[in-house]
Amino acid sequence: MIPTPEVGREIECCSPAVRQYFGDIQAENERLIHENAELKARLKQDCTNSSQPPSASPFVKPKSLRTKSGRKPGGQPGHRGHTLAMKETPDEVKEHQVDICSHCGGDLSGEAAQSSRTRQVVDVKIIPVVIQHAVQSKICPVCGKKTTAAFPQGVDHYIQYGDTFRAVMVYLNQGNFIPFDRLADLSRDIFKTSVSPGTLVNMVQKCGESLKNSMAYIKYHLKQSSVLHCDETGTRVKGKNRWLHCAGNAWFTYLETHAQRGSKATADIGILPHFTGTIVHDFWKSYFNYMDCRHAICNAHILRELQGIKDANSQVWPDCMQNLLLDIKHSLEEKEEALKLKPFGKLGKYYDDILELGEKENPFPRKSLTPGHKRGKQARSKARNLLDRMRLYKPDILRFMYDLQVPFDNNLAERDIRMSKVKQKISGGFRSDQGCADFDRIRSYIATAIKQKISVFAALHAAISGRPFFTA
Repeated sequence: MIPTPEVGREIECCSPAVRQYFGDIQAENERLIHENAELKARLKQDCTNSSQPPSASPFVKPKSLRTKSGRKPGGQPGHRGHTLAMKETPDEVKEHQVDICSHCGGDLSGEAAQSSRTRQVVDVKIIPVVIQHAVQSKICPVCGKKTTAAFPQGVDHYIQYGDTFRAVMVYLNQGNFIPFDRLADLSRDIFKTSVSPGTLVNMVQKCGESLKNSMAYIKYHLKQSSVLHCDETGTRVKGKNRWLHCAGNAWFTYLETHAQRGSKATADIGILPHFTGTIVHDFWKSYFNYMDCRHAICNAHILRELQGIKDANSQVWPDCMQNLLLDIKHSLEEKEEALKLKPFGKLGKYYDDILELGEKENPFPRKSLTPGHKRGKQARSKARNLLDRMRLYKPDILRFMYDLQVPFDNNLAERDIRMSKVKQKISGGFRSDQGCADFDRIRSYIATAIKQKISVFAALHAAISGRPFFTA
């Protein structure tokens, strides 16, 4: 609380010790007011209005920042549905005859059928298939020496698992996160094939090793792309905190875990130092160290921060800024040429006007008026910090408005790293560096296959067979 001029004059008449005492009380009072407001705002934060992950939030009723479209839930008019299709040549036909009349009990076995209806049941057969390879040896009648045929490539042991079985196991473990122990039980119960957890670990490791060239190919293409989505998230390796870094675009995904989160990690990974396009990311400072490329800020993060400020302080400017950003987004989605209704310059002016309104609602805290009292650096609220960032990084925040290749948010990168959080929830982390590296490679390979509309199982089968996709 700032003392009134009358109180200030009374304090000036006091001794230096009393003035210092009043100054300390005033400073402590302002600190407590600020701390109380900060704690109240923190209590109102959850995953819907901040960067807090859903796993760290208490249960809250989901609240989306999307505006209602006015359409009913479900398929829209004109949507083509998908269902099972009848097969013209079924694999098996079962005839169901009628021999007794359901009305009087008469004998119908000798009567000819007048009509027939059919229904089909789609099912699968799961049976183990053992293929025995036999190589012949023959004696040459010319030189008298013996020649033995070679076993096919990949048939290296007297008994081993086939490529299809190994691809299924890797798919279930790395694609669907079934733990090794449970996967061994599943194999025994469903496939009638016994396999140990240690053997499953070796299958995953060999699959990961086979993807080194694919990872180099993916990394090369990401360096050449025009827009790159980047993000990072925490993970656990051998009981220690590590950082999973993600770089991707609409066609490729690259994941790599590093001990650090900042510039040292991105330099070691080696994508961003050679990138000259546009990086889409949040406000993580390390990304701004790269000056040879353009930057675009994830507006989904900004919308959540604005929602948090609106919930905590009931201010006007966050709602205005949310409406402006979403209005630009919807206009672009509707493909209005050059935003005919609101030219770019006018939208940029609206942006500045909203920031000015926010600065009026969040003025800098005034320094103490107590004579002789010294204050340190003034603490700023979250609202004021966001205002300063939005003014400083205005071109990066609105880049999606001027460059149609740049998306509104960074959801692509968040989708790419989401499966790592599912893995962490199930397993808690990785027990070895090798297991973590194998996961990063296989998940990068799977995510890339999904983006390019390739069957995940077909992609894994090719990798295990020694012919991985996405190689030069």
